[in-house]
Amino acid sequence: MIHDLKKYVKYLDGIHKRTMQYVKVIPTELLDWKPSEDKFSTGDLLRHIASSRLMFLGIFEHGSWTYTGHDTCKGASLEDISNYLEECQIKLTEGLLKIGNDVLTKKVLTLHGHEVSVWRILMAIPEHEIHHRGQLSTYLQMNKIEPPQIFGLKIEQVKTL
Repeated sequence: MIHDLKKYVKYLDGIHKRTMQYVKVIPTELLDWKPSEDKFSTGDLLRHIASSRLMFLGIFEHGSWTYTGHDTCKGASLEDISNYLEECQIKLTEGLLKIGNDVLTKKVLTLHGHEVSVWRILMAIPEHEIHHRGQLSTYLQMNKIEPPQIFGLKIEQVKTL
């Protein structure tokens, strides 16, 4: 359970910084690439991560789930997408801090209409981002690009017993 939004926001900022490490290694020509026609492109994934931050914030601010989409009007170039990611992260973290810890005792509705504690939705925010960051890692590897090591070492570099 989450008890302090300031600590939680600090945790979210770390997740965001690790996601931005991925953005730095994505070549421009990979933005429109997707593994199949019915899947997100690389750019779509990045814009989706950003827009979802605002969707989650809307639950706490307005009590509703609203997704503004991930089309190229949210950023067509890598620089624009990066700026959108940063902007949405700032809006999310500032919005959460403005709401304050009192929100943690409240209940909200899930997309399926079930009432849950706010802290459960807060836990879904990093889970959602990490899920899509894993997709980005796969996209990079499918295109022969080494994804960043978010904690500094590959598992092969860790001493085994």
